[in-house]
Amino acid sequence: LVMRPKVLLLDEPLSALDKKLREQMQVELRRLQQAVGITFVLVTHDQYEALAMSDRIAVMFGGRIAQVASPKEIYQRPVNRQVADFLGGMNFVKAEIVEENGASLLLDTLGFGRVRTEKPKAFVRNGGAATLGIRPERLRVLWDNATAKFEVAGKVVERHYFGEITHLIVEIPGLEKPLSVTETNDFGADDIPVGAPIRLAYDPEALVAMAD
Repeated sequence: LVMRPKVLLLDEPLSALDKKLREQMQVELRRLQQAVGITFVLVTHDQYEALAMSDRIAVMFGGRIAQVASPKEIYQRPVNRQVADFLGGMNFVKAEIVEENGASLLLDTLGFGRVRTEKPKAFVRNGGAATLGIRPERLRVLWDNATAKFEVAGKVVERHYFGEITHLIVEIPGLEKPLSVTETNDFGADDIPVGAPIRLAYDPEALVAMAD
């Protein structure tokens, strides 16, 4: 930093630290970068570290860049299944393309029925098959008699407690794999028994279409 370089390369600088100290240093490094105004290139295998510290992220596999975007875009709108699966949890649902119209896609799925969703900028159609993705935190438990315009029903097959949140694994009729659901414990998600019926609300805008 004394030499005022135009670019500073940081190769896994926090990998040897424990979780709490690593999170503190992420904030400190971000503050330092903003204070000195130098471009930092951070190399990391920690996906959440990349999301927390970056203005732009390049995801690479086998030495090739798969996607470059802001943290929010790369998390919410990954270009393909590989990027989606690498950055956090993602539920994948098989779909068939019914209609491709400008900036939107109409898709048929077994679990979610027929849905219309935004067509990603980098979407390249490969026949009629596609994949829908939805993050676990974008599925919301419907309590008691609450209803939603878009919802699916299933059964809880696993429950995992993580302090402030609970991860639920939910079987949905028609889906090959159960859905992973992340719910805060404010309303008692940690007390939902395994085997209980459950309804989940979702926003179609949270569904990400990817070419199969």
